[in-house]
Amino acid sequence: MQGEPRSALHPPGRLGRSLATLALVASGLMARPALAEEAREVSVTTEVSAGRGFRAWSLLGDMGLAGNTTFLTLGYTAARPEAGTAATHQLSVGLDRVLGEHWLVAVMASVGLPKSTLTELAPERPRLGLPGVDARTGYSSQSLLLSAAYDSAGFSGVEFGLDAGLSLTRHPLSREIIVPSRTGTTVRYSREELLWVARPSLGARLLLGLRWELGLRAGLTLYSEDPLTAGQFTDEETAELTRRFENALEARRALLGLSTRINRDVGSGVAQRISDVNATTGIPTAPSRFDVKPSVTWRATRDVRGQLSYAFTRYVPGEGLSHVLATRWTVRLGEPVRVWASVALQVDHLEAAEDGTDAAEPSRVRSGLLSLGGEYTF
Repeated sequence: MQGEPRSALHPPGRLGRSLATLALVASGLMARPALAEEAREVSVTTEVSAGRGFRAWSLLGDMGLAGNTTFLTLGYTAARPEAGTAATHQLSVGLDRVLGEHWLVAVMASVGLPKSTLTELAPERPRLGLPGVDARTGYSSQSLLLSAAYDSAGFSGVEFGLDAGLSLTRHPLSREIIVPSRTGTTVRYSREELLWVARPSLGARLLLGLRWELGLRAGLTLYSEDPLTAGQFTDEETAELTRRFENALEARRALLGLSTRINRDVGSGVAQRISDVNATTGIPTAPSRFDVKPSVTWRATRDVRGQLSYAFTRYVPGEGLSHVLATRWTVRLGEPVRVWASVALQVDHLEAAEDGTDAAEPSRVRSGLLSLGGEYTF
């Protein structure tokens, strides 16, 4: 669009993707001198986000090939959904292709490295002759994303862009019940389930003159089975755990805490959400059903840009919803460098539990979010 045909043709949300390390891009350039001569632009982007126990960091490398009509992206993202859990690590590789003056198509594959989190469910009870009980949960992912974008790419007072994407993600979810002892550990149960997730998304933006841009994005998440039960403990496993506690209520409380942890883990990782999480989108506390994000951007000067956005996420039935109000400001420090900061207020409305525990009342949780990032182009 106006005066920025290359950036206009790049699909939205590139910053949030889990992409390459600078070392990989640099080594590729050194190994292929002829290719380096064709490439006109290489950019490296990094961003860190934090809020309410959540931490995320991403590093992206983007290299133009073949006269800057094809772009190679490689990268890495790490995210920890809450304190006390293992971090999720994701590697990605993608290709974007510009077709003429208006179209761009893209494909990206990503792999979430296997991880496991050990949670103590019951302490050892020597007087009752009962050993302690721990739970180990595991998680990994493999996904493929296809997208296409159209840009009017003109110089009139009103221009527009549209994009659509579809991701398919495979999640192996494992769980074990472990009884530790002085002589070692005994695995009582070991199960693994597959959760398939499809996520179609749509986006649109409207440029009004040189200073204003209106945007709207929406996504729907579809699951092969209920994500609240996938990877959770069965009735048989729950009965085994209940025998380790003094009463059933204590057992349900321990399992509720573990269930919440698993749901946050899955919610922040499914269907590419891990690569989109920052202060402008919010931090998912459960698997989502759909999300909508309108935004308005104001270009104050050539080098300063501000954005105000609102993101609504409806979680799967029984988990509630969230609202995120955010502002993001970007400053260009000369031609090669851009930096930005985003701050947001997130409010989660969590629905009542149905298990008779202390969480039986609806709750409202507020949290502040912060993201800092930068991009260097050479």
